[in-house]
Amino acid sequence: MAYLNLFWPEGTVLPRMLPLDIFHMETGGCTGCALELRSLSRALVEGHSDIRFVSTPRQAGLLLVTGSLTVEMAPVVELAWQAMPGTRLLAAVGDCAVDGGVFTPSYAVLGGVDGRARASLLLPGCPPSPAEILDALIRWRMQGEDELSA
Repeated sequence: MAYLNLFWPEGTVLPRMLPLDIFHMETGGCTGCALELRSLSRALVEGHSDIRFVSTPRQAGLLLVTGSLTVEMAPVVELAWQAMPGTRLLAAVGDCAVDGGVFTPSYAVLGGVDGRARASLLLPGCPPSPAEILDALIRWRMQGEDELSA
């Protein structure tokens, strides 16, 4: 059973946020980041969070990419992006998704997603822990809501 922490380390109460529906794509690499995201998604489901992982891009507002972008996966990422309704956001999690990580550009690897598209959220790490990913998502959402209300 997952336990929901009601306070951040600074002692402030977690903010009430609009729901965030995330579609995750692993585009190539060691899948370390994908495993960390799987742990996070289980904790979010058990904690009844407003952040959810969805099964199709048609339900998502955020496309979260892990792994280096390979030549074979680039068209698949583009199709998922085009299938997303309304306002679409892109997040790159892990060193490979941000800048290619240990996978240098070659005939099969294009590098990181950040070099090809404008990402709203970049979270380096190899791999970042579930807590780091959740913290980045919450802080990013708070920053976005502050900009919307201003």
